[in-house]
Amino acid sequence: MKGSHMQSGTVSSNGIELFYESRGPENGEPIVFVMGLSAQMVFWPEPLLDALVDRGYRVIRFDNRDVGKSARIRKPFKQGPLVALLRYTLGLSVDSAYTLHDMVADTVGLLDALNIERAHFVGASMGGMISQLMAATHPDRVLSLSSIMSSNNSPYLPLPKPAALKTLVAPRVKVETEDQFVAFGLEMMSKLAGTLPQGRDELEAMYRECWARGINPRGIRNQFLAVLATGTLTKHLKQIRCPTTVVHGGADPLIRPAGGKASARHIRGAKLVIIPGMGHDFPPSAIDRIGDLIAETVARANSVAQPAMA
Repeated sequence: MKGSHMQSGTVSSNGIELFYESRGPENGEPIVFVMGLSAQMVFWPEPLLDALVDRGYRVIRFDNRDVGKSARIRKPFKQGPLVALLRYTLGLSVDSAYTLHDMVADTVGLLDALNIERAHFVGASMGGMISQLMAATHPDRVLSLSSIMSSNNSPYLPLPKPAALKTLVAPRVKVETEDQFVAFGLEMMSKLAGTLPQGRDELEAMYRECWARGINPRGIRNQFLAVLATGTLTKHLKQIRCPTTVVHGGADPLIRPAGGKASARHIRGAKLVIIPGMGHDFPPSAIDRIGDLIAETVARANSVAQPAMA
């Protein structure tokens, strides 16, 4: 990273504590990265973040509520994941401790705490849904949107492949040691892979870092219920006006490519990019392409904001 400045800490946001990290020049255009279900901020590949810092951007990532070093939400569960999933597919209400709208409010609070008026947003999976909602409901805070491996959260989308679905709804596995956690994580990621090779060494290092930062087994259920309780985002997506790129893996077994296509279809002017062979992951061979797409989306926003002189 050329001339990078790194800082991290905890801020108060929407009544809870969020842990964040910022890298790159303080006066660089901010790009906020929002991670997905049960995933700590360290799931964002370092080469992706550093490549954007090298382009002069200020790159910010954070732990969502219920993961990593951010606040953990304690509320008794009234529904198990399978019952909640059935109610969601039938169009019935799902009981949850919070919804994605609350997580949008968390993100707004983070911007406020860091004195950032407007930022470019990059979201993955559930983080893509949060970023989509952010762009729809707080258009004055979002300069551009890059939504990766996400969807419009419609119950009518194709179901995940069975092995991938089990990573969300299978009974919790008892994990007592770091090595057990790493083995569990690598097995889970293998079920989310496409045909592009995953970086096993990088994934193992990431899971060891997650263990050291602290794991929250109940967080995945809270967040899963939050996604289901929020319901379809379609009406919100139609309100998005910022430059948007939707990136999806052509071999994603969890959120099928139809999910990304649905988001792009409902966002006016959205650019859809399907990466062949990519699953619900960040294979090393796709990282440069994803970084370029994010930078292109940021550039589109800047060209709209600063039209050429006549």
